[in-house]
Amino acid sequence: MKTTHSFIENVLLQIPPASKNLRAMALLLVKRLKKNPGDFWSWDNLANLFFSEGFVLQSIDIYHKALKIKPALPVLHLRIGIAYYRLAYLGKAIVELEKAVSLDPDLAMAHYYLGFAYHHRGDSDQSLHHFQRVKEISPETRIVYYHMAEAYLQRRRFQDAVDVLEKLLKVSPCSATAWCALGEAYLGLYKNLEAAKAFRSALKHNPQDKRAETMLDMLTDAPSI
Repeated sequence: MKTTHSFIENVLLQIPPASKNLRAMALLLVKRLKKNPGDFWSWDNLANLFFSEGFVLQSIDIYHKALKIKPALPVLHLRIGIAYYRLAYLGKAIVELEKAVSLDPDLAMAHYYLGFAYHHRGDSDQSLHHFQRVKEISPETRIVYYHMAEAYLQRRRFQDAVDVLEKLLKVSPCSATAWCALGEAYLGLYKNLEAAKAFRSALKHNPQDKRAETMLDMLTDAPSI
């Protein structure tokens, strides 16, 4: 009990004096926890509160208190994994997110963040695997097509990248980022004319896209394009 109270007091000390709203809301939860240190709901909400206010590192310590009460709750491992990801602790993020999907294989958000974490680690195969799982579990999540395309580009699977980007652009035709990625995919296939058209579309929807502008300038040096 003493250890729990010390932990709670330390949590309160980490709240800056200027964060009056955070302190007020935290105090309500702390009162409950002092009466009942086994109150999962209060630990979880206190962690969520710190995370939402930008105190990500502190939120992880609090989430672990909740985890001691419900160690097999997939969404709790998901939240800890996201917090680690936000701090760029990719290894720790992957460990927690993999625990989440081992407990709930259909937890789309955990697969989504695993896709990002593995992508930033340079593991495009694992990244692609998890983005594909998001597509299977939640096919309405169209943005996952873009992330799949990134993984395909990383693996130099240019035709696969073209296929998923064309699907994305059917539902999001104004996405300059997707058009630019499509241009890169066509370049990888040595289809310079199609690449130039894609980069022009990117600039049409975002005239400030310097990457598309540079690539288009390079391509249009050839008279046939």
